[in-house]
Amino acid sequence: MSEPHPELQGADDDDPRGPVFGERRRRAIRITVLVALCAMLLPIVLSVFGTAQSAAQRSCAVYAAQFDTDAAGARVSFDLFARGGPGWQCFSVGENGTETLIAELGLLPGAPRPIDPDERDA
Repeated sequence: MSEPHPELQGADDDDPRGPVFGERRRRAIRITVLVALCAMLLPIVLSVFGTAQSAAQRSCAVYAAQFDTDAAGARVSFDLFARGGPGWQCFSVGENGTETLIAELGLLPGAPRPIDPDERDA
């Protein structure tokens, strides 16, 4: 049983470096791999964005109800260059269409935290 199996030994004419492909074929394989990676990652990115947007809308509605009782509605937007860094911004929309920034919700907004009564008056 200590003899090497002939099936596991390579042929005498095998190149130990492996197959040599041309530059055109290498470029085509690289492009194909990049397209496949993008095709795999795009649904994940879109799903995370959609989930974050719906969470931001729900949180913003709660913040608008707590902080601006005269607001006609609430609006969220994603800003890459916001004051607190990239993330979702929550605006209350008044009756005349004016928008007031209420909260910066971050990249992945969560449930709004409860507001203490002494914080409301401040």
